[in-house]
Amino acid sequence: MKVVHKLHEEVIGHLDLDGYALCEPQESVLDALKKMRHQHVSAVLVEEDGRLVGIFTERDALTKVADQPATWTRPVAELMTRDPHSLDAQQPISSALRLMNAGDYRNVPIVDEDGRIKGNLPQHEVIRFLTDQFPEDIYNLPPDPERIAQTKEGA
Repeated sequence: MKVVHKLHEEVIGHLDLDGYALCEPQESVLDALKKMRHQHVSAVLVEEDGRLVGIFTERDALTKVADQPATWTRPVAELMTRDPHSLDAQQPISSALRLMNAGDYRNVPIVDEDGRIKGNLPQHEVIRFLTDQFPEDIYNLPPDPERIAQTKEGA
């Protein structure tokens, strides 16, 4: 029950929300992809006047762009997800987990009450939060969980 309690008590703002790049709607898909690659992130939050208007993710790149080179020069606004579901940094992590599960999302934009971008919550941050709750169990697993050492190390 400790983990369930923490999911409801800890707020999204306590997690690392820096996993995103920014672009404007008129920027090309190619420029958005370059930003993602350069910054090592899985999503570009599309902003207009500082407010979130869309999101373009790795999944969008694979399903809408990868096999269609003609789309590379089109504005990202044509291929992004418009008005994506978003959350506030003061909401509990459980809200993000519920939204990610229900929508099959890998990224959830975090905005303030005016829709101004505060960050992005990628799925790996939620996984990191969960693994931090079980450090003894998670970080001490053998490389191959099926292969258990028969003797103590060094013996």
